[in-house]
Amino acid sequence: MDKKKELEELHVNMIKEVQDFAIILLDKDGTILSWNIGVEKIKGYKENEIIGQNFNIFYLPQDRQDRLPNKLLELAAKEGRAKHIGRRVRKDGTTFWGSILITALHDKDHHVIGFTKLTRELRGNETE
Repeated sequence: MDKKKELEELHVNMIKEVQDFAIILLDKDGTILSWNIGVEKIKGYKENEIIGQNFNIFYLPQDRQDRLPNKLLELAAKEGRAKHIGRRVRKDGTTFWGSILITALHDKDHHVIGFTKLTRELRGNETE
């Protein structure tokens, strides 16, 4: 295997196998395109259950009504990234405190083509 292919495989596996962070690739509209094992561990979804869903599924109904997920994507598109700490929803309906970072991804012409979303579950008195 050449070095470039080896590096690509390592990169994919690095993201896929991280367990302490939910790492999600989103399209421009917030549809989930890829997932890592951390999503299953933190949020309870298996890959085949979450791919193709909109990421707003992780937000409380009030946050969805207030358009918080959309506002975070808009902020990330405008400023390059958006951070937020708040309650998030697991597959089983329970909630947890999560720290999220959404980063805009750009094409060669600097147009936003999607986003990465990292979520870390906060426990105890963590604030960041």
